[in-house]
Amino acid sequence: MRKCVVLLLAVALFALVSSPSFAAMEYVDIDAAGVKTLMATEDALVIFPLSPIEFDDLHIKGSVNIPMGELEKRLPQNKNEKVIFYCLGVKCVASWRAAEKAVSLGYRNVYAFREGLPAWVAAGYPTDTTAPLPDVEITKISTTDLAYNLGKDNFTLLDINLDDDAKKFWIEHPNRIHIPLDELHLNTASLNKSHRIAVICLKGKRSPTAVRYLKSQGFEDVVMVQGGTQKWVLEGRPVQQGF
Repeated sequence: MRKCVVLLLAVALFALVSSPSFAAMEYVDIDAAGVKTLMATEDALVIFPLSPIEFDDLHIKGSVNIPMGELEKRLPQNKNEKVIFYCLGVKCVASWRAAEKAVSLGYRNVYAFREGLPAWVAAGYPTDTTAPLPDVEITKISTTDLAYNLGKDNFTLLDINLDDDAKKFWIEHPNRIHIPLDELHLNTASLNKSHRIAVICLKGKRSPTAVRYLKSQGFEDVVMVQGGTQKWVLEGRPVQQGF
Protein backbone atom coordinates (compact mmCIF):
# COMPACT_ATOMS: atom_id res chain seq x y z
CA MET A 1 0.00 0.00 0.00
CA ARG A 2 2.79 2.41 0.91
CA LYS A 3 4.56 1.72 -2.38
CA CYS A 4 1.35 2.57 -4.22
CA VAL A 5 1.02 5.89 -2.36
CA VAL A 6 4.67 6.76 -3.06
CA LEU A 7 4.19 5.93 -6.74
CA LEU A 8 1.11 8.17 -6.96
CA LEU A 9 2.97 11.01 -5.24
CA ALA A 10 5.94 10.57 -7.55
CA VAL A 11 3.72 10.61 -10.66
CA ALA A 12 1.96 13.75 -9.45
CA LEU A 13 5.26 15.46 -8.64
CA PHE A 14 6.74 14.49 -12.00
CA ALA A 15 3.74 16.00 -13.76
CA LEU A 16 4.13 19.14 -11.65
CA VAL A 17 7.74 19.79 -12.59
CA SER A 18 8.17 18.35 -16.06
CA SER A 19 5.45 19.31 -18.50
CA PRO A 20 2.95 22.05 -19.27
CA SER A 21 -0.79 21.45 -19.24
CA PHE A 22 -1.86 20.85 -22.80
CA ALA A 23 -5.15 22.70 -22.22
CA ALA A 24 -3.27 25.97 -21.85
CA MET A 25 -0.58 25.71 -24.55
CA GLU A 26 -1.79 28.72 -26.54
CA TYR A 27 1.63 30.30 -26.85
CA VAL A 28 4.51 30.00 -29.28
CA ASP A 29 7.84 28.38 -28.55
CA ILE A 30 10.79 30.50 -29.71
CA ASP A 31 14.57 30.12 -29.86
CA ALA A 32 17.38 32.55 -29.02
CA ALA A 33 17.67 33.94 -32.54
CA GLY A 34 13.91 34.50 -32.66
CA VAL A 35 13.99 36.37 -29.35
CA LYS A 36 16.81 38.59 -30.54
CA THR A 37 14.96 39.37 -33.76
CA LEU A 38 11.71 40.26 -32.00
CA MET A 39 13.56 42.47 -29.52
CA ALA A 40 15.26 44.33 -32.37
CA THR A 41 12.38 44.64 -34.84
CA GLU A 42 9.14 44.61 -32.85
CA ASP A 43 10.11 45.95 -29.43
CA ALA A 44 8.92 42.76 -27.72
CA LEU A 45 8.92 42.72 -23.92
CA VAL A 46 11.25 39.97 -22.67
CA ILE A 47 10.42 38.86 -19.14
CA PHE A 48 12.36 36.83 -16.57
CA PRO A 49 9.68 35.43 -14.19
CA LEU A 50 11.98 34.19 -11.42
CA SER A 51 13.51 36.00 -8.45
CA PRO A 52 15.23 39.40 -8.41
CA ILE A 53 18.26 37.60 -6.95
CA GLU A 54 18.63 35.44 -10.07
CA PHE A 55 17.82 38.31 -12.42
CA ASP A 56 20.39 40.64 -10.86
CA ASP A 57 23.05 37.92 -11.06
CA LEU A 58 22.64 37.48 -14.85
CA HIS A 59 19.92 38.29 -17.36
CA ILE A 60 19.30 39.00 -21.03
CA LYS A 61 20.28 42.59 -21.75
CA GLY A 62 17.12 44.62 -22.20
CA SER A 63 14.85 42.15 -20.41
CA VAL A 64 12.81 42.91 -17.30
CA ASN A 65 12.13 41.02 -14.08
CA ILE A 66 8.51 40.24 -13.18
CA PRO A 67 8.38 37.35 -10.67
CA MET A 68 5.66 34.77 -11.24
CA GLY A 69 3.47 35.98 -8.41
CA GLU A 70 3.43 39.54 -9.77
CA LEU A 71 2.53 38.82 -13.40
CA GLU A 72 -1.15 39.65 -13.06
CA LYS A 73 -0.53 43.16 -11.75
CA ARG A 74 2.66 44.05 -13.64
CA LEU A 75 2.18 42.79 -17.21
CA PRO A 76 1.53 45.58 -19.76
CA GLN A 77 -2.03 46.89 -20.09
CA ASN A 78 -1.98 46.34 -23.85
CA LYS A 79 -2.81 42.65 -24.24
CA ASN A 80 -1.73 42.68 -27.89
CA GLU A 81 1.87 43.48 -26.93
CA LYS A 82 4.37 40.73 -27.68
CA VAL A 83 5.64 39.17 -24.43
CA ILE A 84 8.43 36.60 -24.25
CA PHE A 85 9.18 34.58 -21.11
CA TYR A 86 12.51 32.91 -20.37
CA CYS A 87 14.26 31.40 -17.37
CA LEU A 88 17.23 29.14 -16.64
CA GLY A 89 16.99 26.51 -19.37
CA VAL A 90 14.87 23.60 -20.55
CA LYS A 91 14.56 22.08 -17.06
CA CYS A 92 13.25 25.36 -15.65
CA VAL A 93 9.44 25.35 -15.72
CA ALA A 94 8.94 29.09 -15.17
CA SER A 95 9.11 30.08 -18.85
CA TRP A 96 6.13 28.01 -19.97
CA ARG A 97 4.24 28.46 -16.70
CA ALA A 98 4.48 32.23 -17.07
CA ALA A 99 3.43 31.95 -20.73
CA GLU A 100 0.39 29.91 -19.72
CA LYS A 101 -0.47 32.50 -17.08
CA ALA A 102 -0.24 35.33 -19.61
CA VAL A 103 -2.51 33.45 -22.01
CA SER A 104 -5.03 32.86 -19.22
CA LEU A 105 -5.01 36.61 -18.55
CA GLY A 106 -5.95 37.33 -22.16
CA TYR A 107 -2.59 38.15 -23.77
CA ARG A 108 -2.61 37.28 -27.46
CA ASN A 109 1.06 37.35 -28.52
CA VAL A 110 2.82 35.15 -25.99
CA TYR A 111 6.13 33.32 -26.46
CA ALA A 112 8.09 30.87 -24.31
CA PHE A 113 11.87 30.79 -24.76
CA ARG A 114 12.33 27.46 -22.99
CA GLU A 115 16.04 27.09 -23.73
CA GLY A 116 16.43 30.32 -21.82
CA LEU A 117 19.53 31.98 -20.47
CA PRO A 118 22.00 29.12 -21.18
CA ALA A 119 21.09 29.14 -24.89
CA TRP A 120 21.25 32.94 -25.02
CA VAL A 121 24.72 32.93 -23.47
CA ALA A 122 25.88 30.09 -25.76
CA ALA A 123 24.79 32.14 -28.78
CA GLY A 124 27.00 35.00 -27.63
CA TYR A 125 24.13 37.45 -27.23
CA PRO A 126 24.42 40.33 -24.72
CA THR A 127 23.71 39.92 -21.02
CA ASP A 128 23.73 42.19 -17.98
CA THR A 129 24.67 41.73 -14.33
CA THR A 130 23.37 44.11 -11.68
CA ALA A 131 24.37 42.43 -8.41
CA PRO A 132 26.58 39.37 -8.96
CA LEU A 133 26.37 36.56 -6.44
CA PRO A 134 29.61 35.44 -4.79
CA ASP A 135 31.42 32.48 -6.28
CA VAL A 136 31.46 30.25 -3.21
CA GLU A 137 31.65 26.52 -2.67
CA ILE A 138 28.20 24.93 -2.29
CA THR A 139 28.02 22.27 0.42
CA LYS A 140 25.48 19.55 -0.36
CA ILE A 141 23.69 17.18 1.98
CA SER A 142 21.66 14.09 1.12
CA THR A 143 18.03 13.51 1.93
CA THR A 144 19.25 10.99 4.52
CA ASP A 145 21.30 13.73 6.18
CA LEU A 146 18.26 15.99 6.09
CA ALA A 147 16.04 13.40 7.77
CA TYR A 148 18.67 12.90 10.49
CA ASN A 149 19.14 16.62 11.17
CA LEU A 150 15.54 17.85 10.96
CA GLY A 151 14.87 17.40 14.65
CA LYS A 152 17.89 19.35 15.87
CA ASP A 153 17.26 22.64 17.67
CA ASN A 154 19.86 24.57 15.67
CA PHE A 155 18.68 23.38 12.25
CA THR A 156 16.37 25.14 9.77
CA LEU A 157 14.95 23.66 6.58
CA LEU A 158 14.41 26.54 4.18
CA ASP A 159 11.88 25.64 1.49
CA ILE A 160 12.31 28.08 -1.42
CA ASN A 161 9.71 26.56 -3.74
CA LEU A 162 7.11 28.76 -5.43
CA ASP A 163 3.89 29.15 -3.44
CA ASP A 164 1.88 26.97 -5.81
CA ASP A 165 4.44 24.16 -5.68
CA ALA A 166 4.94 24.33 -1.93
CA LYS A 167 1.19 24.02 -1.37
CA LYS A 168 1.11 20.77 -3.34
CA PHE A 169 4.01 18.92 -1.68
CA TRP A 170 5.93 19.90 1.41
CA ILE A 171 7.92 18.40 4.27
CA GLU A 172 5.90 18.98 7.42
CA HIS A 173 8.19 19.87 10.33
CA PRO A 174 8.43 22.65 12.94
CA ASN A 175 11.96 23.45 11.70
CA ARG A 176 10.74 24.13 8.15
CA ILE A 177 10.36 27.72 6.96
CA HIS A 178 8.83 28.47 3.58
CA ILE A 179 10.20 31.55 1.81
CA PRO A 180 9.90 31.43 -1.99
CA LEU A 181 13.17 32.35 -3.66
CA ASP A 182 11.31 35.25 -5.29
CA GLU A 183 10.86 36.76 -1.81
CA LEU A 184 14.08 35.71 -0.09
CA HIS A 185 15.72 39.13 -0.47
CA LEU A 186 12.85 40.59 1.58
CA ASN A 187 12.79 37.99 4.37
CA THR A 188 16.30 37.13 5.51
CA ALA A 189 15.56 38.68 8.93
CA SER A 190 13.28 35.74 9.70
CA LEU A 191 16.23 33.32 9.50
CA ASN A 192 18.52 32.54 12.42
CA LYS A 193 22.19 33.03 11.54
CA SER A 194 23.26 30.71 14.36
CA HIS A 195 21.43 27.78 12.74
CA ARG A 196 22.57 25.44 10.01
CA ILE A 197 20.24 26.31 7.13
CA ALA A 198 19.47 23.58 4.61
CA VAL A 199 17.90 24.94 1.42
CA ILE A 200 15.49 22.75 -0.53
CA CYS A 201 13.75 23.35 -3.86
CA LEU A 202 11.91 21.02 -6.24
CA LYS A 203 14.88 19.29 -7.87
CA GLY A 204 17.98 21.01 -6.48
CA LYS A 205 18.38 23.43 -9.40
CA ARG A 206 17.60 26.74 -7.67
CA SER A 207 19.01 25.94 -4.23
CA PRO A 208 22.62 26.92 -5.13
CA THR A 209 21.42 30.46 -5.89
CA ALA A 210 19.78 30.74 -2.48
CA VAL A 211 22.91 29.40 -0.78
CA ARG A 212 25.12 31.93 -2.58
CA TYR A 213 22.76 34.76 -1.75
CA LEU A 214 22.51 33.88 1.95
CA LYS A 215 26.28 33.65 2.19
CA SER A 216 26.53 37.11 0.67
CA GLN A 217 24.24 38.29 3.48
CA GLY A 218 26.46 36.94 6.26
CA PHE A 219 24.97 33.47 6.79
CA GLU A 220 27.89 31.12 7.33
CA ASP A 221 26.43 27.61 7.70
CA VAL A 222 24.21 27.17 4.63
CA VAL A 223 23.89 23.95 2.65
CA MET A 224 21.61 22.58 -0.07
CA VAL A 225 19.62 19.34 -0.22
CA GLN A 226 20.63 17.25 -3.23
CA GLY A 227 17.72 16.24 -5.45
CA GLY A 228 15.26 18.45 -3.59
CA THR A 229 11.67 17.59 -2.76
CA GLN A 230 11.45 15.31 -5.78
CA LYS A 231 14.17 12.99 -4.47
CA TRP A 232 12.62 13.03 -0.98
CA VAL A 233 9.29 11.89 -2.45
CA LEU A 234 10.82 9.24 -4.71
CA GLU A 235 12.53 7.70 -1.68
CA GLY A 236 9.17 7.30 0.03
CA ARG A 237 9.87 9.81 2.77
CA PRO A 238 6.86 11.56 4.39
CA VAL A 239 5.34 14.66 2.82
CA GLN A 240 2.15 16.58 3.19
CA GLN A 241 0.10 16.84 0.04
CA GLY A 242 -2.28 19.71 -0.71
CA PHE A 243 -5.17 19.80 -3.08
